[in-house]
Amino acid sequence: MAEAKKSVKISFVILLIMLLLALVYGLITVFAPEFIVARSFEGFTGKPWYIYDAVVGVGGYIITLERMAGGLGLALTLGALIVLFTAYRKVEKWAWYYMLVVGVIGWVNNLIANIAFKNTVTTTIIIIGLILIIIGLLIPVKDFFSKK
Repeated sequence: MAEAKKSVKISFVILLIMLLLALVYGLITVFAPEFIVARSFEGFTGKPWYIYDAVVGVGGYIITLERMAGGLGLALTLGALIVLFTAYRKVEKWAWYYMLVVGVIGWVNNLIANIAFKNTVTTTIIIIGLILIIIGLLIPVKDFFSKK
């Protein structure tokens, strides 16, 4: 059982790093959406953001949508942190599934968008997040799914 606890502890640290990465990304998106939009807009349209931002109302609308998406990501991340610090550490099977579903949907959704936006910096961050969640969930599989 000591080995099982060790794998869950290692997994916990990896998933915590992944969630901290998601938290930073979410906070930037909520509080400084222009930073994300400016990179993505130029990659998608080939034109600088300041040209589009000058169009009355449209720039504000896009910023609001980006901020809203960031808020949803932030909510997912905070929920996952709560699960990680409670049920996941207790090796409750549902918590493993929760981390899988929330993490994969959150990261893959952003991956698809950022590939379309040709935003290589954000795409790289997202791929790191996906790799962390995959590794973090594979390490303790035996502990979560072995018959106790």
